[in-house]
Amino acid sequence: MHDYHAVHALVERLTGELDPAELEAVARVRIRAGAAFSPEALMQAYEMLTLATPLEGSRLVVEGSTDRAECPTCGHAWAVTDDDLAGHWLACPSCGALCEFGTGAGLEVVGITSAGSAEPTGSDPGASGESQLHGR
Repeated sequence: MHDYHAVHALVERLTGELDPAELEAVARVRIRAGAAFSPEALMQAYEMLTLATPLEGSRLVVEGSTDRAECPTCGHAWAVTDDDLAGHWLACPSCGALCEFGTGAGLEVVGITSAGSAEPTGSDPGASGESQLHGR
């Protein structure tokens, strides 16, 4: 449910910030999500929540981000993985102590692209046939 609610807030934000013409042109929304999120659950929620909206048919692309934590008990610092998570708690891989997971609580929009631009010519190796609408 955490993933569903985060995507619901994302869709609300997009539909509130983009004008109707921009919404209909959206082909892909790229986000960055921490270890607390399941990319598959995020993409499934996006597909469900965008049905019958101007965003229907667009695709959610999820990039992982590295969340870091430090154990308040033993001081061990590490990059958080989904194996470390127990709900909103982290289990320290060094001593096993539970600590609150305060980072990674939201989704970061990395970019929104449209499919309305010209096809790539092949002369520009970075050309994708997409234009950037907003880089939030």
